[in-house]
Amino acid sequence: MTKQEAINKLLTWAREQIGTREGANNWNRYAPIVQPLIGWNAQNQPWCDIFTDAGFIECFGLENAAKMTYQPIGGGSAACRYSAQFFKDAGAWSDTPHAGDVIFFYSGGEINHQGFVADVGMGAISTIEGNSGDMVAKHSYAIGSPQIAGYGVPNWGVVTGEQGEAQESAQAPEYAYFPYTYNVAVSLLKLGNYGPQVLHMQQLLAANGYPCSDSGRFDEETRDALLAFQEDAGIDVDGEFGGQSFKALWNCEVK
Repeated sequence: MTKQEAINKLLTWAREQIGTREGANNWNRYAPIVQPLIGWNAQNQPWCDIFTDAGFIECFGLENAAKMTYQPIGGGSAACRYSAQFFKDAGAWSDTPHAGDVIFFYSGGEINHQGFVADVGMGAISTIEGNSGDMVAKHSYAIGSPQIAGYGVPNWGVVTGEQGEAQESAQAPEYAYFPYTYNVAVSLLKLGNYGPQVLHMQQLLAANGYPCSDSGRFDEETRDALLAFQEDAGIDVDGEFGGQSFKALWNCEVK
């Protein structure tokens, strides 16, 4: 199977779902499909994330779907912000849309909706989204719309045998991501940097007992927390967050 054939298979499935409606209290046919992936029964929940996961599972099987979306089997998520983070942590997040990508949207100040990119052209993106007006529906958006948070790039190499985009960086450190191993592109974060990657680092530090701000800005308080973690983890104490610190912090490697 080529990459284009895999994309076509996924989008053909998605187009076939257009018009499928939910039942009472968010009941949908996709929740039982994704239960083995996420590890719990998400029936009667908002189901846009469930819809995209179901597409990967029905087209490529459970194990391949988990690898393609960088999720652990039995420990995935039906929340869009967490699914987006799986792509980000794997270095598979993009600001440029391509057909077959998972598109994520802002809602209520956070990533809270998603769907498939069906087509890109003429300055616009067409999408297929679950839980859109209580159904699977097709929509279009201007490229660069402030509603759009970004795009998760599936690891097509899982089903094509080709090297995926998230594995191409020669500088990407290798680490065990639940039952699978990926090469993860991690930006080097330093004092003064800001953005979503810094915020995620701050959240990881706080979750592991190194409290700091959650401003998304790499300030002195954040650097002090990182220095303390690096010292406890027995790694280079340089106040910079790169591959070594990422691996140790993600895996809670504190001595």
